Amino acid sequence: MADGDTGANRSAAALWFSSDVGPAAEGPWGWRLDVVTLLAVIGESSIAEHAQTITASIFCLFPRIIPAPQAFLKPSRPVRLPETTAKMTGVYSGVTLDTVGFFANIIHPLDELQPFAFKVLEISHTDRNNAGGVEAPQHSFSKKNGFFPRRAQNGNTAASQPQNLELPRWGGPLSGDPDKSRLNTTTGAASASSRDVEAGEPKQGITRRITMKEKIQDFAANPTLVNTSGRPAVPATLYSPLHILSVFSVVLTGGIIGFAAYWQDGTAIIAVSLVALASSVVGWASWWRPILMNRSHTNRVPAGDVIIRTREGAFLLVKCTEEVARELYSGTEECEYHVSGRAYRVLMALGTCLLMISVILLGNCKWYTQIFIGCSYIVLNGVYWAMGLLPKSYFWDLSRYNIRDITPKEAENAHTTTSDDPREGVKSFTRTLWFAIRETQRTAWVNRSGSAPDTPQWRKWLAEAEQAAKAGNTKWPAVARKDEIMKMQEDVKVNASPVLPEDTPQRAFDAAEQAVPATQVQHWDRRPNDGTL
Repeated sequence: MADGDTGANRSAAALWFSSDVGPAAEGPWGWRLDVVTLLAVIGESSIAEHAQTITASIFCLFPRIIPAPQAFLKPSRPVRLPETTAKMTGVYSGVTLDTVGFFANIIHPLDELQPFAFKVLEISHTDRNNAGGVEAPQHSFSKKNGFFPRRAQNGNTAASQPQNLELPRWGGPLSGDPDKSRLNTTTGAASASSRDVEAGEPKQGITRRITMKEKIQDFAANPTLVNTSGRPAVPATLYSPLHILSVFSVVLTGGIIGFAAYWQDGTAIIAVSLVALASSVVGWASWWRPILMNRSHTNRVPAGDVIIRTREGAFLLVKCTEEVARELYSGTEECEYHVSGRAYRVLMALGTCLLMISVILLGNCKWYTQIFIGCSYIVLNGVYWAMGLLPKSYFWDLSRYNIRDITPKEAENAHTTTSDDPREGVKSFTRTLWFAIRETQRTAWVNRSGSAPDTPQWRKWLAEAEQAAKAGNTKWPAVARKDEIMKMQEDVKVNASPVLPEDTPQRAFDAAEQAVPATQVQHWDRRPNDGTL
């Protein structure tokens, strides 16, 4: 309130809406609590969406102002990355899960699949010499002796040292037999008929140098003074929009402090400094890096192909090795934090105290400083909200994997009507299921994932579909044949079970059926023909 201004010359309306008139207008020494503090805590939903990505690199330690810093103040930290609900089944392993991993959903967002859509992806490691954490043997070349084993530091040749080969490697050429090409994934020995290019003995290829960008990116994800050979599996990309925004926030914070110093506003300097310090404290407490599952034994395992079925009836087939499947699908994606659980609670308490003090101080800054701070928080809230519109692939470095879309042309438009045929040309769950069976040439995963009812009619249809797929009959009328089988008469004298023809084809043995206890899936040759259990 200005000196000598008691509010007598103001109208009644002005007295109601004036903040500098009356006994409760000001506190001791002219302090006041303004609503500018609300701008500092608004936008929690936008920050909570990016909280885990923000704390995945060293950029979270930068002192800066962040909208709604209380989004980081949680009583506990997540031990795993968030997952997406969908039915996922191993085509050859039989492993069935109800969720899809975090990074897998970034590679192929399931919410972008249309109902009854079908897609086939091939995912492999980009660096074949270091895929799965196994180093390929290095060889030196000599004009006199040609290639010879490289000697170790103790004088023994590398060939005499025990080879610690843990994971399957890049294998041989493509085989026409899916049973041989996808099941014979042997570690330590090359398989000539293996379709899995990462199966077999490690072979030395072209060794690529790590670029300076990758070195900085790795340091940002896991800075250490020790020279380790393993790189973070999926670090946050160096040019992530959140990293750029973090640098911008640091510059903006420095600008606010400089502006406050120009106006000789010590309260604003302390308030903004405490907010920036609180963001660094809570960022340090939540700093983490992703740890993916990998194999540690050299035993023979089935191929890692998985098929995902969404609630809307779309199918996604991923052809990959067991190493890729273990990292992205069947394994757990854990969070490794840089501070212990007890230190986390101490840092959270410290960050909470700093935040509460800074909120009180922000409400007592000078008028022009409050305008600057309020506008800064409005801009940051808008930018963080806009970040939610970007694909998550912009924030993570997925160059570890090579992704190819190998969907057959006749199945690319499975989610649309492709012809005038009222059965085979109209989008339907049965047609999309047939496309998936035609690519996998197996049907055990259908029962494992619950994609079809377990009735005699559906068993007959699945057996015929598997036969047609293995015979390469791409024109098999899946929908029409399903309608014919479903119209078969029922015999009420035999437990109301459908009477199926004697020439019903028998399904071939599928190892995926043996991946669960017998109480869940019966043996393929012990199931009654009449459908009774």
